[in-house]
Amino acid sequence: MSWTKEAVEEAVKKVGAKAAIDAEFRSLCVSDIHAAIQQESGLEVPASFKIGVLDQSANHLNLILPPFAKEEDELLESELESVAGGSKSGATDFFNGIAEGVGIPTDGSAEAIAGNVIGTVISLGKG
Repeated sequence: MSWTKEAVEEAVKKVGAKAAIDAEFRSLCVSDIHAAIQQESGLEVPASFKIGVLDQSANHLNLILPPFAKEEDELLESELESVAGGSKSGATDFFNGIAEGVGIPTDGSAEAIAGNVIGTVISLGKG
């Protein structure tokens, strides 16, 4: 069996179905998921491919961490999407944040707030 997206999805279905009814196989999934996948589907998963197994019947809390930001000021993809591409809500959030930081009321449009922020910054630079 070849290593394709469809083959992996089929293997996951087979492994999940058997693990739901076979306690011994379920234990194998937790201890050696690569062997469990190969046993049930014939698909040999490369040893370098990391697979995590979460047993929903166990009393555990699993926390999925967000992607690691490589540099201190680097935006995460989700943050970048909110301000990229001319997003009105992203611009509004951006200018509201700046306006609040310099004490400008934020009850106007994003464009009015942006004008006020820029005017304030310019006037601060002259003083």
